[in-house]
Amino acid sequence: MSRSGLRLRVTTAIAGAVALLTVTAGCSSSPSSEPGATGSDAATTLTVYTDQHAALVKGLTGAYTKQTGVTFDIQQDATVGQIQAEGDASPADLFLSEDPAPVAQLGKAGLLEPIEASTVAQVQPGLSSPQDLWVAYAARARVLYYNPELIDEADLPKTLLTITDPQYKGKFAYAPSGAFVATTQYLISTIGLDASTDFLKKVKANGVNEQKNGNVRDTVEAGKHAMGLSNHYYWWIKAAEVGGPEHMTSKIYHFPETDPGNLVLSSGAAILKNSTHKDAAAKFVQWLTSKDGGQQILSSGDIDTSGAQYPVALGTSSELVGALSDIASPTYDMSIYADQSQAQDLLKSLGITT
Repeated sequence: MSRSGLRLRVTTAIAGAVALLTVTAGCSSSPSSEPGATGSDAATTLTVYTDQHAALVKGLTGAYTKQTGVTFDIQQDATVGQIQAEGDASPADLFLSEDPAPVAQLGKAGLLEPIEASTVAQVQPGLSSPQDLWVAYAARARVLYYNPELIDEADLPKTLLTITDPQYKGKFAYAPSGAFVATTQYLISTIGLDASTDFLKKVKANGVNEQKNGNVRDTVEAGKHAMGLSNHYYWWIKAAEVGGPEHMTSKIYHFPETDPGNLVLSSGAAILKNSTHKDAAAKFVQWLTSKDGGQQILSSGDIDTSGAQYPVALGTSSELVGALSDIASPTYDMSIYADQSQAQDLLKSLGITT
């Protein structure tokens, strides 16, 4: 895509966000008349536990409040352990996760109310719980950043596993983030523990651990590394900070074939079994995953709110980063993240994490 095309996407995204806020504000005067809202719902306060980016949660819940009158008590930086410790006394109605692991863990622990099949059906297949215990409402993709001043696109590795080939020794960075742990768990579940161990030993020997995804992005951008493994949205956030993609030296590279280097990780919405507002929570989740509801914020909202995350509803795309359906991620069951102890133990044993 040309730089002018990328600039148009940024401009369009901002315009779309303004239009969306105008529409939702216009709906606020008559909340009970909106689809999914009732007089009793309008008086409801839903307690949301979340580890998702605060701006996105605020944008989504704020738009829903304007449309329906339902309000939210948002508990930021909440954890699965917190819910488990609170037990039956937990006030949580919903959990909105950043990655699939927390909702997968809650589902495995038997703490979730199943999501209505019609709600799950709004979302692209393969992104939600196969048992309908939680549903995707946003997503991110693993990518490779590269600096074209240091390496040509044609010379980049064609798969994640070949990034450790001799010609790339000392040329790439990585960070053992939550998404890196998830990728490790995916590899263990597909190629096995021995092959995953061998690959990670080579990653440690041949790459540079920059500890954080933001550091990976910034060092590739600055020319310290030719390339680096990270999540797609960090690059877009930096691009917005510097005035647009045309001001970035580095670029995003998607591995050309279906590959774990393109792994998609869902953000999950779950309803707690102990919720005292299950009906209202279900209506919110239905709106959250609707093409004409919360997905609009991910499709056309300002990057400061959307965080450049992908919308997941069928037929949607982001005016900023494109369509999730264009990403060649393997199809897999994200329930594998209900227990990531194998990945965590392996990374610690190799000295990649502490």
